[in-house]
Amino acid sequence: MVLGMATFSCAENTPAPVTPKTAEAPPPLPEPSALPKGHVWRYQVMEVLSPGLGAFLQRLDVKEKMVDGRFYGFQIVALTGDPDFWQGTDLRAGDVITSVNASPIGHYDEAFRVWQSLATAPQIVVAYERGTEQREIRIIIHEDDDSASKAPPADTGKSSAQPTPSASVAPAVSSAPSPSKQP
Repeated sequence: MVLGMATFSCAENTPAPVTPKTAEAPPPLPEPSALPKGHVWRYQVMEVLSPGLGAFLQRLDVKEKMVDGRFYGFQIVALTGDPDFWQGTDLRAGDVITSVNASPIGHYDEAFRVWQSLATAPQIVVAYERGTEQREIRIIIHEDDDSASKAPPADTGKSSAQPTPSASVAPAVSSAPSPSKQP
């Protein structure tokens, strides 16, 4: 009986087995097509940013454009690599990229800072020049969890839109002339 009580008392004080908590599966990523042209999900931006700036720069050939002996922008010589990456973009050989999100990109450290900032930026605005016309590509970035909490914004049709520079960053960018500025 004493042995039985001791066993019972030990069993009573033995903690219940701990079952490890299983992590909840993350919600599925939103479909790229759930947004109108000119809008992308954050995860799509991260798919382009994650391989790094060097990997991105391998997708285009550029040369410095100087005006009055000063750096003005990067002139696109060719869009290279997988053609699907650039399919439908408004960028073409001869265009001069002058800034991204209103920040200069003339030095590697400037371009790298801009590249890193895109991971949290609410939008991407690429200012460029075609001939004498100032233009911009504007991409609105939506947080991935926005898809569960609210409907995507309606496409107002006010801007002409082209697909983004990557199938992974589709659906689109808005490309429109911007106010003229002199170099």
